Amino acid sequence: MSQYDDTTKLLMDIQKDVTTTKTKVENIEEKLNQVDDIGKKAEKALAKSIEVEHEIGRITQIQNWVIGVLISGVLVTLVIYIAEKFL
Repeated sequence: MSQYDDTTKLLMDIQKDVTTTKTKVENIEEKLNQVDDIGKKAEKALAKSIEVEHEIGRITQIQNWVIGVLISGVLVTLVIYIAEKFL
């Protein structure tokens, strides 16, 4: 009888270990799913940052044109003033 008690106890311990292992595997699967989601979010963030980088480049170019037009306007006005004043 003692042999059956030891076998039963061993089987119960194995069942507990299997249950614990199954729970740990499920937790690992959840974490892997979260990593996949984080990867997708990172890809979206990278795409947005590249898009914003291009937009900033366009805005900088427009700003440079505006500055050039303003400076040209001031210089033309100044040249006309000097020409009328001294000529």
